[in-house]
Order: sequence, then structure tokens, then C-alpha cells
Amino acid sequence: MAVVELLSADQVPPEVSAVFEAVEREYGFVPNILRAMSHSPELLVSFVPLWAQVYASPAIGPRLRALAALGTAKAQDCSYCVTHMTASARRAGVSDEELAAVGVLAAQQAVFAEREALMLNLADTLTRDPDGVTDELRSRLASEFAPDELVTVVLAVGMYNLTSRFLKALDIEVEDVFQASAPSPSA
Repeated sequence: MAVVELLSADQVPPEVSAVFEAVEREYGFVPNILRAMSHSPELLVSFVPLWAQVYASPAIGPRLRALAALGTAKAQDCSYCVTHMTASARRAGVSDEELAAVGVLAAQQAVFAEREALMLNLADTLTRDPDGVTDELRSRLASEFAPDELVTVVLAVGMYNLTSRFLKALDIEVEDVFQASAPSPSA
């Protein structure tokens, strides 16, 4: 049960209600993370555009972004995040075999192209131990990714870490729309 009430559109100020309406038009529902975050309207209305820009940045594309998100979610062991990011990864064309490999280093290296496996390694390393990003890993990343891609991947992993920590700290549950098909974090 969430630590804070998940507010509905009739409980929030107009600027948050406008965000809820836009998100619902786009996704068909208002995610619980936003319902919880709406307790701080000024933060929500600043956070959502930044999040949307990182999420929509053309530098890395939907597939790589979805893999970065899912890799981070699995490294965080965040049920909410794994559920949402698995759905995003499927929409981005990630196969069931690839979904199962995310979070398992040997499987990632066997299933994914070098570029994707390297990005998943970064997501896992950066999530588990920011100091674990070694010079060797940085060198491999710099040889594989253009600067705009690398910056976007690192920002995306950072944003997914921020949101998963928020969700876990406040025990935010997955929306009913996902309940029937919610995967386990380590799945």
C-alpha cells in the first residue's frame, strides 16, 4: 500500500489536472507515480516535461531507451518499473527471448548486439554502483556511442534510477491495467 495517497484529478490543482489529462490522452491512464508525485504540484509540473524530453529524445531511439529502462528497472528490482518498462520494451520490438536476457550478463552478451549489451551493462553498473563505471567501460562506451547518444543513455538511466527509488520508497503499486500481466522484477 502506498505511503501517500494516490490523488485523482479532482484532488489536484488545475496545473496538475492538465498534466493528468495530457498523460491520459497519450497512454489511456494516469500512472500511479504521477498520482503520488502530485502531492508536490510544483515538482510534478517541472519533472514531467523533463522526463518526457529524456524519454522522447531522438538520440537513442525507442528500442535502446526501452532496454536502458528495463535494464535499470531489473537492476533496481523495482516491480512497478519492470512492469512498465517490459510493456515499453515490447512496444519497441524487444522479443520475449531478449526480455528474458535483460539483467543476466551472459545472456545479454549472447542475445544482444554488442552495442545493446554494452548499454545494458552500463545501466546495470551505473544502477548498482556508480563508482563501478570504470575507465575501461567508459572507453568501450565512447568507442560505441556518439556523444549525444552516450549523454542521453546516461541521463535516461539516471532518470529511471530516480523514479524507481521514488516508487520503491513510497511503495507505489502497479496500476490495475497491468495487474494481470505484471512480471516479477527478476523475471
